Amino acid sequence: MGKQKILIFSDCYIYGGSEKLMAFLLKNEMLNENFTFLFGYRKYKEYEIGLENEGLLDRKNNYPLFLFANNTLFYKINCLTISKYLKGTIKVPFFLLEKFKIYFLWNLFNLIYILLKTRPNLIHINNGGYPGAKSCNVLVVANYLTIRAKVVYQINNQAQGCTGFFEKLYDKFINKNVNCFINASHKAKEQLVVNRNFDSNKIFLVDNCVPLPEVNKTKEQIFKEMNIPLDSFLIVEVAFLTERKGQRYLIDALSSLYKKQLLSKEKVFCAFVGNGEDEEFLKNHIKELGLNSNVFQLGYRSNSEDFIVASDLFVLPSIRDEDMPLVLLSALGYGKPIIATNFAGISQVIETNVNGVLIENNLETFRDNLASEINRLYNDDVLRAELGATAKKSYVNYSPETYGLKLKQIYEQIYAS
Repeated sequence: MGKQKILIFSDCYIYGGSEKLMAFLLKNEMLNENFTFLFGYRKYKEYEIGLENEGLLDRKNNYPLFLFANNTLFYKINCLTISKYLKGTIKVPFFLLEKFKIYFLWNLFNLIYILLKTRPNLIHINNGGYPGAKSCNVLVVANYLTIRAKVVYQINNQAQGCTGFFEKLYDKFINKNVNCFINASHKAKEQLVVNRNFDSNKIFLVDNCVPLPEVNKTKEQIFKEMNIPLDSFLIVEVAFLTERKGQRYLIDALSSLYKKQLLSKEKVFCAFVGNGEDEEFLKNHIKELGLNSNVFQLGYRSNSEDFIVASDLFVLPSIRDEDMPLVLLSALGYGKPIIATNFAGISQVIETNVNGVLIENNLETFRDNLASEINRLYNDDVLRAELGATAKKSYVNYSPETYGLKLKQIYEQIYAS
């Protein structure tokens, strides 16, 4: 008897953390010894660039699918430097196509085709949130109408509230026809139960994981690239440039510290690694505060780990729609002192004054509390070293090996049930 076939299906408007999780899964040696992985994904240019960077674009058993979705299109429209009214106007016809279920029918036909063609023993759906990518739920429908394979449904963010009678019926169908759900945090599980009325007994908790790539550039090389003094203190955030990641609050906190002369503009610098829809807004905000020489937007970098390792302090001031970010786990693994927000899966990873520092997610006090903790860690070399050392030790809980073993156990349990 051959190895069981597992179809991994993933759809995301950007190639982000939840997509990287599937890349780790597809490359996990232990899992590949036990299962044959098929990989279906919504095909578009940026996604395939991400796969190419992971060395997965040309792997055997890839199934790129021409599916309709507004998420990526709307994200690109949001990144345009035009008025919000014009952005809204451009979106209208595509919104209507989705509203009248044209996308649903097209995607259903394509997903039925791929299921009949591949006939997997088990389907592992990867969704950035819930409801998230609509095609993920369409795949549950396609499976119900055809092969009725066992389904594992991974949700990598907090579930949104349910709106409307028909959405509640859809949720009931999904809950009934999925064998188990995977979340990374207790909070994400709670939100699925409270907001979507999913069966808590079907929800398994699996910590996210992240490998630690070899560093290609030294700290000195990074500082020279940024054109800052070699004895500088560097604060780094790696994230998409979007409101929920809190870059604005970090900029405002630094501005406050510079104005109070608690930080030196000749000594302390900050780098944002990533791109996104708030890129122009943040650029203008940095300029308005006179911080062009201290706060740098470096754009997307395939070697983001080099900047994490080069940092003296890693900050992730997310304010919403977060669970257990992979960059946070990377910062742990590289032994960095960390400041992050106390909510979702972040609070499951970080313990204040043990392996990092948590800021309460209260927007009225967020900037001042963030500034206070940055100032405290900047002035306490011993504490930074202790936090970094403990962070590195706690990384073992989030290694790809641990993640792969937990998934293997889930696959075998669901398949045998």
